[in-house]
Amino acid sequence: MEEKDKQYGIIGSVIFHVGILLLLLYFGLQSLPQEEEGILVNFGDTVLGQGEVEPKESQAPPVEQQTTPPPPKTEPVPEPKVSEPESEDEVQTQDFDEAPVVKSDAQKKKEKEEQERLDKEQREREEQERIEREHEIERQKELERQRQIEAEKEAQRQKELAEQRAREEAERKKREEQERQAAEARNRVLGAFSGKGSGESTSEGETGGSGNQGYITGDPNSKNRTGSGLGDSGSGFDLQGRSLIGSLPKPQHNSNKEGIVVIGITVDRNGNVTSAEFQLKGSNTQDRELVENAKAAARRAKFNADKSASAYAQGTITYYFQLD
Repeated sequence: MEEKDKQYGIIGSVIFHVGILLLLLYFGLQSLPQEEEGILVNFGDTVLGQGEVEPKESQAPPVEQQTTPPPPKTEPVPEPKVSEPESEDEVQTQDFDEAPVVKSDAQKKKEKEEQERLDKEQREREEQERIEREHEIERQKELERQRQIEAEKEAQRQKELAEQRAREEAERKKREEQERQAAEARNRVLGAFSGKGSGESTSEGETGGSGNQGYITGDPNSKNRTGSGLGDSGSGFDLQGRSLIGSLPKPQHNSNKEGIVVIGITVDRNGNVTSAEFQLKGSNTQDRELVENAKAAARRAKFNADKSASAYAQGTITYYFQLD
């Protein structure tokens, strides 16, 4: 393709110059200068004269020989330059002649310096814009990191506040439950000591007589009607379907403290106490010494074995700690 374009360019240039030459020959060399035609006459100094011999003193001046002036000289027409194509796909041709512009070295140097200055300014602007874009990107990233950190801190604060409110609510409910159970225990103790029951019945027991079988120091909710109900001699128990072997172990009571301690127990089929835990319901004290003594005594209790019973039976043992 490139070779073909070059051939077209050469052919076009040849045709163009041949046309110029023909025009010059036709218009510039069409007519040649001709010599003047006429009749030669004798040279003299008057219109009158006679004789055949030309006087010597009146020789005619030499006649200048007229020569044919040379034809006008034509300037050769410079051949136009065929510019090289800027790329493989583009070939530029010239349809007319342009007068070449001659620039001085100083002008060329000045233009070069001006172009270099413009190129330098363009590079500096592009570099400055690149730096500003990078700074903006870093600033946006830093703002995003700060927002993320603040969001995490706020989420952590909200979580801590929620946990604190949950703990406070749980503590409040626990206190209310303890106060309620303590109030119920006090009411039951007061009712037991005052001889007032929770129902309308005036008699309770297994002996067949009238009256409320039990001890004044016992638990009104207990179904055990034997025992003194005193802390130093054992208290009542409640374990449905199971009977106590021997007597309830006596808890230690060497302090000057009083109160009612209810221990929730778990008994296996062999009658052994496998678990003894303090039960707030029914208790009117949470003294650590009394609770630990009651738990230790409850673990030593022994009940009848029952292979047909459930694997674990649950009940309570109530201890009344009183001063002598």
